[in-house]
Amino acid sequence: MLERLSQALVEGDDLLAADLAKQALAKKISAIDILNKGCTPGMMKAGEMYASGLGGASLTDLLMAGEAMKAVLEVIRPHLKAEKSEVAGKLVIGMVEGDLHTIGKSVVVTMFESAGWEVTDLGEDVPLEKFIQAAKEKNADIIGAASAITGCLDKLKTLKEMIEREKLPVKYMIGGWATGPEYAKAIGAYFARDALAAVQLATELMEEA
Repeated sequence: MLERLSQALVEGDDLLAADLAKQALAKKISAIDILNKGCTPGMMKAGEMYASGLGGASLTDLLMAGEAMKAVLEVIRPHLKAEKSEVAGKLVIGMVEGDLHTIGKSVVVTMFESAGWEVTDLGEDVPLEKFIQAAKEKNADIIGAASAITGCLDKLKTLKEMIEREKLPVKYMIGGWATGPEYAKAIGAYFARDALAAVQLATELMEEA
């Protein structure tokens, strides 16, 4: 059943995915197992297919997988809370002030949630002070900030400086079409090109910590 759930995510079938999640719960499969053994493999496969172009997978396919993942989360979230599962980590994420792009960030948020992270999504056009405030309130492990337009790149650098000034014990990851590994290195941040890479990097950072 969990394999079928994984495939439903890959195919972006939100109705089937939600129904399979309900069936799994009815069969006493834990919400944690549904997440870790059903959802995560499915989203990872969808991400890999998009990254490699396997089978002609496009961004639309990945977004559909994300929507199916959201449908499953709606079903299992109350049970996850009841089981008091230990989260993989805490992420605060948003598009920096001046940037209104949301599609890529939404995929990243879904991927992190499917991997068991507690995610605080600040949305788009986020003032830098709000990242700092949220990280303090949520006791975040990682701050993720993104920019899809070059005119906002300086915001990413300023946010890094604010994190250091506040001495926040967090890792700082950036992404978005306007960024790249060279820019990340220049400002002292970690970089991930896509949602799959972001989750893998965050997992590695948590293991190191």
